[in-house]
Formats: sequence, C-alpha cells, structure tokens
Amino acid sequence: MSAITTLYPNFPVFSMALAAGLAYIPHLLRGFVVVQATKRWDNVNPRGQMERVQDKMTKEAWQMAKRAEGAHHNGLETLPLFYGAILAALHTGVAKDTVNFYAGLFLGTRALFNIVYIFNTSQVAASVRTGLWVTGIASCIKLFLAAANTKY
Repeated sequence: MSAITTLYPNFPVFSMALAAGLAYIPHLLRGFVVVQATKRWDNVNPRGQMERVQDKMTKEAWQMAKRAEGAHHNGLETLPLFYGAILAALHTGVAKDTVNFYAGLFLGTRALFNIVYIFNTSQVAASVRTGLWVTGIASCIKLFLAAANTKY
C-alpha cells in the first residue's frame, strides 16, 4: 500500500476514482461476453439487449453476463456509501493511515467481489462473495465511526 500512497499522496481521493472503475469493469465485461457470444452489440437499446440475446447465447455465457450485470449494479449501489465515508473521514481529519487502510480494504474487497461474483457457480463462492461484500461495507462503516469520533 505504501507504494501507491507514495505515488498518490492523497490516496483516499484517488480511491474514489478507483472505486468507480471497479463498479464499471463488470459492465464492460458484460458487453464483451455478449459481443463474443452474439457477434453484435445493440447500442440503440443496450439495456434491453440481455433479454433479446438469451436464446443466441450459451446458458453459461448468458449467466456470466447476468452475473457481471449484477456485479455492476452492486458496485454502483456501494459507491455513495464509500464516497460518503471517505469524504466524512477527510473532512473531520481522521488519521491518514486509517483512511488509507480502509480505502484500500474497500477497494481490495470490491475487486475480489467482482471476480467471485462474475465467475461464481457454487454456493461456497456465493458465501465468499457475501463475506467480501460485508467486509467492504464494514470498512465504510468504520470510516464513518472514525469520523464521528474525531474532534475537528
């Protein structure tokens, strides 16, 4: 972590951009899977494409594309909480190492969450995914609590 915080001295702000990237990577992967399976992309109505291409894709490819879509939506749902936690911690003066640690923890769990979610085919992997989600959310809650406990 120290190498990235040396490269980006205000790592928590940079982590917000990384979190957005992690939210959108599954969306790009979904598009890639659909194009690979169907050899086309419907840019006129891309949100309705999944239902129209199901019969043109293998069951496995379609399920992976749907899981990628789910990972994308989940990533978007967590962004406001993460952004709020980072901004609250920075605004109240939470120790830099603390903010860096929890920002990094969130990013790490989100990256692993995406991988496990997209390639998940078992109940065990689904349980791991849930554990990663809880850890990421807990890191945000920890930042909010640290901000609430900091005198500014």
